[in-house]
Amino acid sequence: MREILISEDPGAGKTLLLMKLMKEFDNVVWVTTTRSAKSLRKILKSDNVWIIDAYSGTRVKFHPRDLVINNPFNLNELRMAIFQVIDQIKEEMIVIFDSITDLLIYYGLREIIRFISSLFAKVEERQASSIFTLVKNAHDLHTIMNIYAIFPTVIELLREDDIEIRRFIRIIRALEDVEPNFGEIKIVKDDIILPDCIMDYIIRILKY
Repeated sequence: MREILISEDPGAGKTLLLMKLMKEFDNVVWVTTTRSAKSLRKILKSDNVWIIDAYSGTRVKFHPRDLVINNPFNLNELRMAIFQVIDQIKEEMIVIFDSITDLLIYYGLREIIRFISSLFAKVEERQASSIFTLVKNAHDLHTIMNIYAIFPTVIELLREDDIEIRRFIRIIRALEDVEPNFGEIKIVKDDIILPDCIMDYIIRILKY
């Protein structure tokens, strides 16, 4: 039950949070549907991450740990590429899938749920952890609720633009009681700071 969904408002701190969490693991598989492997690696500043590029649509790769999908939205090709990389890693790992939203542009909800379930099965077989992301406001309520329903832990990242930008985190579903389950996020330079009880819960779920 190490699967977490992060549902976010754009600009709420998702990428910083993913980067913070991936530091807890020696092996990281990052599936990107939102930017190229080349641009993502510049952001991550890491040569150790495996990046599966389901965005570029070209076989050109710039790093030995890049795997570029020829047809980014062929779910079978994407699934097999993820399995191929996971099978190469024999130690503890985390799989980050950013983002489900882009797949929902091309496929129906049922197909995406089946796809995610197949990834769950593979990740659980390897006793690995996984984080999936979703852009909350890009979908209708029916879609959001059905995606939320398949994850044991669902976290929302919220952004409020008023006189100043404020960011918040809220736990929607959890495997245990977390109190408080809502709090403000602080971004300091290149770090994101969450309420201790929420950060501790996330790490506990991913690591144990």
